[in-house]
Amino acid sequence: MRHRTFALPLAALTFAVLAGGGAHAKSWCANPLWVHEWGVHVFDRDGGPAEGTPIPAYFHTRAEARQGDVPVRELPPDSGIRDLPVVHFYAAGMRFDTVPVGLEVGFTRGAASAWFPAADRVRAAAVANAPASTVARTQLLAQRGVRATDRRTWDGDAPAMPPDPTRQLVWSRLDLAKKPAFTPAASGVPWVKAARELDALWVNGGGESERFVFYEGRTVERVPLALRRADGWAPDARRYVLANTGAHPVHDVFLVHNEADAAYVFTAATVPPGGEVSFTLDALAVRDRGAATADVLRARLVDPQAAAPPERYDWDHDSCVMGRDPAVPVEEAADHHLYRGEVDLLLGVWGRRFFEQPGTTVVYREDTAYLDAVMPLSVYTDMFNFVVLHRAGLAVWEHVALP
Repeated sequence: MRHRTFALPLAALTFAVLAGGGAHAKSWCANPLWVHEWGVHVFDRDGGPAEGTPIPAYFHTRAEARQGDVPVRELPPDSGIRDLPVVHFYAAGMRFDTVPVGLEVGFTRGAASAWFPAADRVRAAAVANAPASTVARTQLLAQRGVRATDRRTWDGDAPAMPPDPTRQLVWSRLDLAKKPAFTPAASGVPWVKAARELDALWVNGGGESERFVFYEGRTVERVPLALRRADGWAPDARRYVLANTGAHPVHDVFLVHNEADAAYVFTAATVPPGGEVSFTLDALAVRDRGAATADVLRARLVDPQAAAPPERYDWDHDSCVMGRDPAVPVEEAADHHLYRGEVDLLLGVWGRRFFEQPGTTVVYREDTAYLDAVMPLSVYTDMFNFVVLHRAGLAVWEHVALP
């Protein structure tokens, strides 16, 4: 099995108290909570699992359920809201001292192997991925649909909603704040130190504080790519075909070949399912490997609309979200883009492994719909906020044998 590790950066919150004409309606608008998840999935030579990045010894690897506060999904509704791990929260302004968040994570092709902070519930993969749980989720979705038209929801009399039966890790409630509520554990792991340097909200829960939420899973997924020689291949004109054998597109593809003092880089914006791209490796030598790889990937990952967490949210120009029910989570990614600080952290940890290893390495970004399917995520928050979910799942296929 291979590791799928993720950091879930939950990003920012902006609130403004409005006064004057038209302000009464705006005062009911929920604030955006940008949730940025990013992670790296590692495949070895044969397309199977490989070792990922070291994690701190204090991360959790066994079920140790904690008693939390009232689950976010049971908070009152508003009447007028996935190898590396991180959940960062960015705030430009907050209505209250904390923002409650609930998370539920599944691994449809594997099992959770490590997480932080401690989860309220850890469900075995054999249970979460069983047919009975899938049926129970269908029933849960139907219950959620009924809530919107059930007057009891808004009167506070609707029955409490259960956690999703297909999720292996459940954090019923975590509190986001500008300061840690508890002393963070000492860590000698470099990427943890770097993650703590981001100007992000702290995640507090169960006597633990960190600037992110981490979850890692061992899965049986395999790389959905195949590399073969193309017609006309010759020792001095090595021509290849890279085919996508999966059911989802792959994006931001980099094939990097390092030999002796030369570097060759092939890129493709997208390879659709069943599609293929061809290239002649010897025609793709680059003088500046960084400019052809890390700089290009950085530009594709950084959000072109917001390279940093917004300092404010203007309801005059953005959507006003009202009628938020905390029992109904966000489960589909709206985008894949991240903030520049997150991308710099990702490349700081993974850049050399992506692009500087001897031989051939393939890096690509997984489609967000694929992530939603193999590592389903549910994000809850209260009626004063609404979730905007971004998921950037990168994969690295190492030690590829050129045919």
